[in-house]
Amino acid sequence: MGHNRLQYPPDTVKFVRVVEAVADGADVAAVASAAIDAAEKGLELAKSDPGLAHAVWLMAHLTLAARESDFAGALAAKGIELPSGATALDIVAAFSEAMDKHLGVQRSRTDIGEMAQLAAAESISLLVGEQAKGLFGPSPESVQDAVRSFSTKGGFADLAHSFFARFTERFLGYHLSRELSQHVGENQRFRDPAQHTEFLDRLGAHSRQVALIVKQFSAGWYSKSRFETGISERSARGFAAYSLTKIQQELKRRGRRDVG
Repeated sequence: MGHNRLQYPPDTVKFVRVVEAVADGADVAAVASAAIDAAEKGLELAKSDPGLAHAVWLMAHLTLAARESDFAGALAAKGIELPSGATALDIVAAFSEAMDKHLGVQRSRTDIGEMAQLAAAESISLLVGEQAKGLFGPSPESVQDAVRSFSTKGGFADLAHSFFARFTERFLGYHLSRELSQHVGENQRFRDPAQHTEFLDRLGAHSRQVALIVKQFSAGWYSKSRFETGISERSARGFAAYSLTKIQQELKRRGRRDVG
């Protein structure tokens, strides 16, 4: 099974702008905007990546399965095998295993797919885990109820926002991490590792703000697909591609605004 890796941006005019933005002390929005511009080819690949589409599809069906009386059976039908008495962590592990199996069978494992898998697992772990804590103890029933809470328009919008924020942060970090590490030290952009870490934290916060652009659309897509056509891999791929386009536009818009 092959693993298709994104190529680190070459020393092109666009990536030179990223280097200049970092070295000149540009803010997070400007650096992120320059990075997404330089990584345009990679982002276009991401929009059609089967791993990204499957992660979205699987997240949607995870939430829908929680509406069924046989939660474990409904998940098994989608490739997610839960142990008896499953906890929130068991759901995350089963989700990740289902992604691994699917990408292995399809021979479609890529860096983009791994980013999507990790973003989904982190979102499920955080949101479902937090919700389950407030439902009278971590019983299997409370875990199912916690997942069910994300099967509404608003609930899925929260899950999708978390997912695309984390995916965006990982995608930007993938293209920026090597360059950022070159600017740590005396008389550099980052005086010490702590400043470097602080910048990465701001990049994460910026990604969460940017990803709000897809939140309302996520709710509409989930509701319409669920009741009208069903949530297919094809519709999940289209939804993911459109969401990345909106995020790309928002990153550039915020970068221009802050520069101006």
